[in-house]
Amino acid sequence: MEIEFFGANCFRIKTKSTTIVVDDNLSKIGGKSIQSDKTVAFYTSAATKDDEAAKKSRLVLESPGEFEVGDVTVKGTQTRAHTDSEEEQTATVYQFMVSGLTVTVLGHVHPNLSDEVLEAVGGTDVLILPVGGNGFTLDKVGAMSVIKSVEPSVVIPSQYEVEGLNYEVPAETLDEFNKVSSFDLGEQVDSYKVTRSADDGKSQTRAVVLKVNKK
Repeated sequence: MEIEFFGANCFRIKTKSTTIVVDDNLSKIGGKSIQSDKTVAFYTSAATKDDEAAKKSRLVLESPGEFEVGDVTVKGTQTRAHTDSEEEQTATVYQFMVSGLTVTVLGHVHPNLSDEVLEAVGGTDVLILPVGGNGFTLDKVGAMSVIKSVEPSVVIPSQYEVEGLNYEVPAETLDEFNKVSSFDLGEQVDSYKVTRSADDGKSQTRAVVLKVNKK
């Protein structure tokens, strides 16, 4: 699997035969939609859905359940969104699995993950989660709490301030997350390829920061 980042919580996950786009609301915040008739669109909540952009994809999924999409096995687990009350569960955590490797996209979840969600996402190879806070999504402290609970091999941050994108609720910068994390955020990369050889034997979680693809 190869992962690319487009700002906000929008990612493209590509395998040999499948292209998945997660949370593409770019056209609503000053960017350009990346969906096409060759992509499968996933939305983690109503807050991230763009109905017009979704029409471009060959398939749209926005609910919990288990799916087979090409060569990708997908599991969606319903959970409490960051802005939900204690009784509500309007967000979906998605796991994408290929050849024993797992990428989990949390979306805008509440930091107090339920036992069901923790059981579902535990041991994931790559965890993608927001860090921008300001009441809309996980902030830097909430993000670190979730990372410690899940213990992934790799963390990819999302939903932080990006030049040219105008979020409905302004997000904190990636530097703010860096202040409370113990990660070496290092040099940004164009994409991240998830492979067993790359992640085997990693005793500590490490962070990968993806460049914002503006194509």
